[in-house]
Amino acid sequence: MTPPGNNASAPVRAAAIAALAAVAALAALAAAPADAGSAVPTAMPAAAPGPGGAVSWAPTGRPVLGRPVLYTGSANGAFVAWMDPELTRPVVVPGTGDPLRSPWGGQVAPDQRPFLVSSFNGGFKWGDIDGGMIAFGASYRAPVAGEASFIVYADGTYTVGAWGRDNDPAKPVVGLRQNLGLLVDGGAPTPAASNPGTWGASVAGVATARGGVGVDATGGLVWAGGRLSPLDLARALAAAGAVRAMEMDINPDWVNFNAYDVGPDNVAHGHGLYGATGTDRYLHPDGRDFIALFVRGTVVAGATAKLGAPPLAAHVRVK
Repeated sequence: MTPPGNNASAPVRAAAIAALAAVAALAALAAAPADAGSAVPTAMPAAAPGPGGAVSWAPTGRPVLGRPVLYTGSANGAFVAWMDPELTRPVVVPGTGDPLRSPWGGQVAPDQRPFLVSSFNGGFKWGDIDGGMIAFGASYRAPVAGEASFIVYADGTYTVGAWGRDNDPAKPVVGLRQNLGLLVDGGAPTPAASNPGTWGASVAGVATARGGVGVDATGGLVWAGGRLSPLDLARALAAAGAVRAMEMDINPDWVNFNAYDVGPDNVAHGHGLYGATGTDRYLHPDGRDFIALFVRGTVVAGATAKLGAPPLAAHVRVK
């Protein structure tokens, strides 16, 4: 790119200025901690990914750049959801009762709500597991090798997998939630999924409210929830296209999935799509950790305004 002031033609200079302006407009994330670095927004993808598996998916909630970023459906008795890996980015948010606090106070920060797409519950209480957690540039316990992990990188991309096998050591991690072992691996339930005693203490028998999250072959995020056994939850996630997935929290008070629309007043309005949600859950302080999905900062050729917010860039040393 030829900088302004050189012997480039006027159209080239104008294009350069417009591109720099678009990047600059997206370069700050108000909720980032003090040690956050600058973040680079993603370029607009050429081809749109979509949900797969054996589900009749329906677009749900707000579109982004004219395409849906959230789809919902049902599989194996579960509510399932799929989120676009190119136009959404997740944030791991500790609750007010968790040992690791966040600058957001157990809720989605008000200045981030215009970008909010969906949210869902975190994992078991931190005292009930030995896994690690990373959020907002701080960590609580080191990641445990082999444990099922929801991982968010500084560039806004994410994955679900076994720590030490499926994470990318070359990418800085800004969000991590570990919980038990993998429930789905290689697109199929793991052998451990058949052992109900491995997956937490149920208040309603083996088939209790359970939520799980995974990734499909395109990197899309897959969530499933229902009154299910661990094996049936694994089957639902696999049917929705997950190649790797993990159980998150269980029991009726904790399993939930919300979607959000933003009205003309630029205010987010929640919709409880599954479980113990409440219409605007996570728009008020919550005692337990959760995952929130936002419109990802995106640069479109010829754009004159910003879309979304860039990923949180906070470097945490993990081993």
